[in-house]
Amino acid sequence: MINYEKDLISIIIPFYNENVYFDRCLQSALKQTYSNTEIIIINDGSKEEYRDLLENLESKYSKIKVYHIKNSGAGFARNVGVKNAKGEYIAFLDADDEWYSFKLEHQLSIIKKYDLNFLHSSYVTEDEDGSFQGTFLARKLNYNNLLDSCDVGLSTVVIKKNLIQRYLFSNITSKEDYICWLKIIKETTCLYGDEKIISIYRIRDNSLSGNILKKFKNTFLVYNKYEKFNLIKSLFQTFNLSIHYIVKQYKSKVQNITKVEFQCITEKTKLKFENSFMLVALNLASLSNIRLLYLDLKNVIFWPDGYFSSSFLKSYKKMPGRKVIEKIDLPKNLNKIYLCGKKSNIQKKYLEKKYNREIYFLELPFFKNTKNIKNFKIDIENNSVVIINISTPKQEIVAKNILHRNQDKKIFIFCMGAAIAMASGEEKIVPFKIQEKNLEWFWRLQKDTWFRIKRLIKTFILYYYNKITNLFSKITIININ
Repeated sequence: MINYEKDLISIIIPFYNENVYFDRCLQSALKQTYSNTEIIIINDGSKEEYRDLLENLESKYSKIKVYHIKNSGAGFARNVGVKNAKGEYIAFLDADDEWYSFKLEHQLSIIKKYDLNFLHSSYVTEDEDGSFQGTFLARKLNYNNLLDSCDVGLSTVVIKKNLIQRYLFSNITSKEDYICWLKIIKETTCLYGDEKIISIYRIRDNSLSGNILKKFKNTFLVYNKYEKFNLIKSLFQTFNLSIHYIVKQYKSKVQNITKVEFQCITEKTKLKFENSFMLVALNLASLSNIRLLYLDLKNVIFWPDGYFSSSFLKSYKKMPGRKVIEKIDLPKNLNKIYLCGKKSNIQKKYLEKKYNREIYFLELPFFKNTKNIKNFKIDIENNSVVIINISTPKQEIVAKNILHRNQDKKIFIFCMGAAIAMASGEEKIVPFKIQEKNLEWFWRLQKDTWFRIKRLIKTFILYYYNKITNLFSKITIININ
């Protein structure tokens, strides 16, 4: 059990001329739901203007302590932080990374429950333009696992002080954390990982993360110099890690949809409304755009829908999107229900009649380029439902945007496409006899013929590509009956 007065966590942040992301980094540390913390900032030889900035922060916040050193690298700076830390536990945070508000409290509860001395967690990666590149899932690692893949995100680690004191970071300019974890795992036999996403890791073009050749070279040095492997074994391990890294870049897009953390829909089709999550139809739209979705771990459920799923997923009973709308009842204690995308009074009236409450429009501007949706701000009230009624791939990008900008709120998202238009009677429903014979695709070719043909071809290719790459095994599919 957590002792909120005794279990002090020391947060160590190396600082070197950071400006763009540092404020968000620091605020994410200050706003943790677990408050028994101290924040140790190590100024690693920054310019004088930053020295003044840090000293002002130290005088403003009682829990912030600043130490100034000559430029010696991030590893040396972290060691200085460890030596000056008063906490029983150490948490590392780089100045361009960011934590979710529940990060420390969640990790400490797991550490206490299982009596761990080391825990790392899952994280998402973000480019300089704010777009998310992937989700990396933490796992339990032994020595061989760690050799093959350095999956430990430094800014996700919480470790007991007495352990990290024995294995401080090497005084090199890169891979110092990897060397440290390899040392620690030889004593502890394994490093425990938690699948919950709690951190944002930023990749910059001028950072080591953005330089593959440097990454390759420094990885080789880790194996050859620090692990004392011979030339052949060092090259083999370096090559193996590089291949793993490439594969991980692909898997990260879909790896986070492997499980569902909670029972979404009960026998009476009532929603158990917990953390934010998304419900998406497994059809042309979702299959084509799985990679576009930035999703918190375990928060998406697919159901088979439409002519694609009925044609290829024979083992699943299809459920048209309009039927999902008809069957699902929403919790009564919601703050708001939003209709996001196309402004339609017909759909609004239908939803207001169904749920017997006001529906709020979230009208989106017309985007010629889907990339522009990323920067469109969509703020949602806590404990609300968002029903998105626009076509793919825009609905997936909008959903990603909503989840990212409202990450600490309880939000349920429907990616429905044209389902509401059909349920409300605004758009004509395909005759049942045509649906029965799986000829819905042919019926729809009458409208937007060339668009439909292109989407069918694309989906057909994607289906078999994803089948070969085992994508479907990573998706939780449910039927709403």
